[in-house]
Amino acid sequence: MSHTSNSESLLGLQRFDDYYLPGGDLYCLVENKLFRVHRYFFERESKFFKTQLAVPATPGRPRIGTADGNAIMLDNVRSADFAKLLWVFYNPKYSLYESTVEDWSTILELAQRWEFAEVKNLAVRELEKLDLPDIDRIVLYHKLVLFTVEDGLRLGMEIVIPLSRARECARNEGTSGGRSPSPASLGGTELTNIIKDHFNIKPVGKANGTGGGGNRKFKGGGAGGNSA
Repeated sequence: MSHTSNSESLLGLQRFDDYYLPGGDLYCLVENKLFRVHRYFFERESKFFKTQLAVPATPGRPRIGTADGNAIMLDNVRSADFAKLLWVFYNPKYSLYESTVEDWSTILELAQRWEFAEVKNLAVRELEKLDLPDIDRIVLYHKLVLFTVEDGLRLGMEIVIPLSRARECARNEGTSGGRSPSPASLGGTELTNIIKDHFNIKPVGKANGTGGGGNRKFKGGGAGGNSA
């Protein structure tokens, strides 16, 4: 984490209009965009943010996230993706959440990273309603380590055993070249290929021979990686 509050650090920054809200009491900086939202949601819903925001202010300095000049800087996330997460709290269509697989996948990844438990559950429920190929769903959930023992009982051993082997293979791949031995460290295509190999899933067209080819900075928190 780092903290600067001089006015020069604000040069070149822009307000994210949709989520720079009057009455907001939490200021966040994502890329070069300033967000002004409500601290309440972050302290209530996220273990990660609740812990970080509880840190006492440095003597002589204001509490972090209380103004543009000492906004919380969030690493490894795009401003557009952060806005997707905020949409969950500020959705104008009460209790009606309609979005794309891509958006819910982004929301799920950020919720996992920052420990928004209820948001994560919501994202999983909404993804279950959408048309998503089984292999893509497995890759997504596996990447975020969302499978549980209960999931294994529901899936059946014919799925769990190859999946466990694929997970172990992913870990082994992750250790090569000095990388972290975590499936989340692998790229999407790389992980997809590993799982396809272990489930004997043929590429489309292969059967017929047509296959082709100045602020407080919060780093990390929870599981997860960079947003796409």
